Amino acid sequence: MNLNRILSFQFGIFFLVAMLLSCVSSVVFDHQFYLDLYERIHLAEREAISSSDLENSIFMMTDFVEGKRDDLNGTITWKNQVQPTFNTKEIRHMKDVRTLWQRAYWVMVISWILCILAAIGLLARNKLAGLYDLMQGLLDGLACFAVVLVFFGFWWFIDFTGFWTWFHTIVFPGNMDWLLDPATDFMIVICPEEMFSSMVFLIAKKLLAGLAPVAGLCILARKTLPIYLEVHDLETDKQLSV
Repeated sequence: MNLNRILSFQFGIFFLVAMLLSCVSSVVFDHQFYLDLYERIHLAEREAISSSDLENSIFMMTDFVEGKRDDLNGTITWKNQVQPTFNTKEIRHMKDVRTLWQRAYWVMVISWILCILAAIGLLARNKLAGLYDLMQGLLDGLACFAVVLVFFGFWWFIDFTGFWTWFHTIVFPGNMDWLLDPATDFMIVICPEEMFSSMVFLIAKKLLAGLAPVAGLCILARKTLPIYLEVHDLETDKQLSV
């Protein structure tokens, strides 16, 4: 495999990884997403808890994971009792989630950097012809990504609980802190199954919305660039012959 092909594939794969993690970040840390969800499913009324306790708890949790705060200290009124927002087991789990996101964040940053470096390398080596290689790399990456997305999307659609359980066993191997009890763990109240299914759906929606025009541009470029480059080469040859 020549260097152009390697850089092309690198560009496509790292672009898609960076896009996916960027979409995850834009949804997971969006406070408005949770406010809209709680209102839509009437969670405060359903669980007999105040809206302020719900909002403060979920914002505390997402801000902790994102690194905007260093603790999960707070209180709520739940089941007619004032108690700490999260217990020891929940705090341990959120520390694991925070570590996971920190790693994912750096994967996202490094992926964007490698993606840009690959693009610069191709354009520096081949100039305008490098655009064709970039588009080909994106199409190759999209093809691989589409297979994975269809597989997990279908699994999510027919058995979300099974998919979500598998996901947790993969990212938290040998650790069962994520397995919460609705009778004792408040975190499962503010993170109902509807939240995760809506989150996955919105991330996929944003990702597809961002990739659709990119895919269209790639297809268009693959059709037009070779023609343009051929004409350009002919004109260059004529000028040199004169």
